[in-house]
Amino acid sequence: MPHFVVSYVHRDPTGWARHLDAHLRWLVERVESGQLRASGPTTRTNTTPGQPGQAWERTALLVFAATDEEALLEIVGTDPYLAEGQVQEMTVTQWDPMFGVLSEESSRAGTSDAQLFERLAELTS
Repeated sequence: MPHFVVSYVHRDPTGWARHLDAHLRWLVERVESGQLRASGPTTRTNTTPGQPGQAWERTALLVFAATDEEALLEIVGTDPYLAEGQVQEMTVTQWDPMFGVLSEESSRAGTSDAQLFERLAELTS
């Protein structure tokens, strides 16, 4: 099944905090359903709210398994943060996790690293 990396940017600290509990419950439900494979905040920017002259911004990455981008957008659309307008920017990138802990969910599932490297070497010859 295809994977998608979704990034969120939040710029409203009050709204972010107000809807955090509902968002966390939503995340747990998505993990339990198998739709959400990994999620967490990034360290890109995390300023302190309320400090004069400083913008507040939080970012997060979420990795989903979904049949296609349309299905993914239906899933993400149920996130309370999106429903409540708390995601000011969102990007969606389809991703094939060929190496690492998700490799058995990639397009190369069932292919060993050695077999994959052999195929890649043939492509570069």
